[in-house]
Amino acid sequence: MAAAPLSAYGAAVGKPPTNAYFVASNGAVYSYGRTADGTWQAAAPVGAKATAPPGAPIASARLSDGSPVAFFVGDDGAIWGGCGSLWRMTPVKLLRPGTPLTVAATPTVVMLLFSNDQGQTSGIHIEAEIHHPCDVSRDVPPPPDPESPPGAWHVPNGTIAATGLPDGEIGVFAVDVTGAVHATWRSPSGRWTDKTLTPSGTSLPGGGIASTLSPTDGSLTLFYSNHSGQVILAQVTEGAGLRADPRPSPWTGAKISDGAALAGVSSTLGNDIAYIAAGGTAIDLQTDTANQWMNAVTLSPPGFAKDGRPVAVTASPDEVDVYCGTATDVPGHFSIPPHTGGDITWQAAGAPGMVPLPGWITGS
Repeated sequence: MAAAPLSAYGAAVGKPPTNAYFVASNGAVYSYGRTADGTWQAAAPVGAKATAPPGAPIASARLSDGSPVAFFVGDDGAIWGGCGSLWRMTPVKLLRPGTPLTVAATPTVVMLLFSNDQGQTSGIHIEAEIHHPCDVSRDVPPPPDPESPPGAWHVPNGTIAATGLPDGEIGVFAVDVTGAVHATWRSPSGRWTDKTLTPSGTSLPGGGIASTLSPTDGSLTLFYSNHSGQVILAQVTEGAGLRADPRPSPWTGAKISDGAALAGVSSTLGNDIAYIAAGGTAIDLQTDTANQWMNAVTLSPPGFAKDGRPVAVTASPDEVDVYCGTATDVPGHFSIPPHTGGDITWQAAGAPGMVPLPGWITGS
């Protein structure tokens, strides 16, 4: 089914395509975003219908060949994924339906990561040449059994952030059961190591966390929240610990609820970190390319969305887009002139009730 273009927000020719995904109220996965010709399209089903809990967590990435992929845990407990269509990638009853996933893509491997009901973090790696996520052939062998990084410190079904690096290393980040932030690293050879980055009590156990990779200098940055309503910026050394002391955001008017969902993206202008603040206001925090806090952009009035509701964010050199669901469960996005000021546009991509709570949206 082809998506209808949105007329209220015109084409932006030359901007890269984007894709946002969510599980709609009918349990089907929907996608919306900007096409290669710059046209924004409304939400439409992705390929064949696949069922998952309405509003369930969904993860996405863009592969090195430019393909957008999405993954989720369906009603059958299997991990589903794909590009233009979705297919069952693992045996059924692997996980609880709707278990949160995150995905990290390197040039050769796609890693799907999750925390099970016991708080054990696990990962499934998909070799791109053998198990390409866009290959819907049922003759393709299933991915290998899950790997288990060291430790069982994660909050059951808690939030995980992950980033794949060009050299094949993968960083996995989360807030443990004590409220300490961890970095767990997978080398290209498959060896896992773990590093505790902060003291206990730093953040809400299992709470929101985001990681970004700079396209200019390859630096890794983490973002999480403290108990005072601030977003914390932490620079991380690949395969190791912190590069500098973490720095809280300085703006008092952009407080985040304890442990609320965060989304981050890095571009040639710096980082953008989006979330729904206390009071239901959509916020975009910006840094420069030297990882210095630069600006806080208020995207909406209070009550626009539920506090802490999940969001997604993508960026190009001349546009940042923040995707979320509203207080009436309408999917859509904000278009922001990045780091330069200017008009902010909200564009709905569907009808009320379409993306029910918890209302996860992911983007790439």
